[in-house]
Amino acid sequence: MDPEAIILSIEALKLCQETGISPSSALYLVSKKKRYTIKELRMARKILHTYSIYRKSASRYLENIISDSMLDWVSKTILELISSCIIGGIDFGDITILVSKLRQSMGKNWPEELEKHLGILRLIYSRPEVEVNYPIWFTRYLEKIMGKMDAEYYLDFQDRVNPPIYASLNILKMDKEKILKLAEERNVVLKEDNRIPDIYLVETSNTKGLKDLMNQGLITIHDFSSYYAVKILKPKPNELVLDVCSAPGTKTWLTALEMKNKGVIISIDSSWKRIKSQVKRMNFLNVRIVEVIQADATKPLPIRLEVDKVIVDPPCSSTGLIWREPFYRWVIKPRHIKMFSNFQSKILQNSSRHVKQGGYLIYSTCSITIEENEHVVEDFLRINPNFELVEPSLSIGSHGLRGLAEARRLYPHTDMCNGFFIALFMRRY
Repeated sequence: MDPEAIILSIEALKLCQETGISPSSALYLVSKKKRYTIKELRMARKILHTYSIYRKSASRYLENIISDSMLDWVSKTILELISSCIIGGIDFGDITILVSKLRQSMGKNWPEELEKHLGILRLIYSRPEVEVNYPIWFTRYLEKIMGKMDAEYYLDFQDRVNPPIYASLNILKMDKEKILKLAEERNVVLKEDNRIPDIYLVETSNTKGLKDLMNQGLITIHDFSSYYAVKILKPKPNELVLDVCSAPGTKTWLTALEMKNKGVIISIDSSWKRIKSQVKRMNFLNVRIVEVIQADATKPLPIRLEVDKVIVDPPCSSTGLIWREPFYRWVIKPRHIKMFSNFQSKILQNSSRHVKQGGYLIYSTCSITIEENEHVVEDFLRINPNFELVEPSLSIGSHGLRGLAEARRLYPHTDMCNGFFIALFMRRY
């Protein structure tokens, strides 16, 4: 194990503590200060990912042995970082040799007081297993909606299996065949997902070639669930579509693909900063049919028209994103779920007023909680009898809970994508 990857991880965590930015952003900024190899950067990302998952378990274990007051920040971070990786299954080889290399590489920055506690690492290394740690409220919540066995498998799967990378080809810029040929020339392996058309699994280690295609706007990375939601809605050329809470614009772009850049998409978001970023992104991707409006969707929308299709993808607790962003598990609290549920109900109600008779509305979240999904749908249907749930034409995932068979739930361990909820409504009259 190269100690540079661990040192890089420590520097990134230090920047996180000082600025409050995410570990991935901190790693990017720190790595620019010195030339690191691709191998070191990849290992640092893996170390930080594992640290995010197992930090609480490592910290709790260390607290039973040593008091926090006995360690400075660097010493504590080194212990927690290496302990987390040991618990998470990263093979550091001989711990004594690793520590010796770290001591040599860090030089005068090596914390001397850490020396007397290094035996802890050998002790942890000899333990056959340590409890995987999630917030207790979250594990109990999953057991409630899934059952104990499925919940345990779900959590274990998220910590063992790396999320796949999905992508779509930007046929608004170049023909599909030409993009695939360029990908082949750059040794970027794209395997078409057989569940829905036009989405690909990226199976390549050539990150340089992939980045080159992305920088040209020919390939865009997104989750499977995003395109699934758009495919269910079936936007068509020359239709009028309303996209609420649209930034950063992934579903806007995917909708424009389905519409072949013909028609109009009205994108609404509350943040002017996010809107400007979305406009820049749409221009880069050659999307020419988007009109943007800044508005708070928890209040009546400032438009007077009825549209063919409405996309409602409101802010949520992101409980379905823990697979890709492990640190979310320590950020999300039960109170957030209730708060988001209230926002979502208001946004859905206000957006529904602009669906024409016979038109469709799709509601989706990257959350797996009942409060943000089934409860919101039930409340909406109770006060809007002119809407009904519709069975998706593409039946992927599992049925919604609480008897909402037409709704769909996607999970990482069963569908290899973010945790996601989708409900398709049609306005009858």
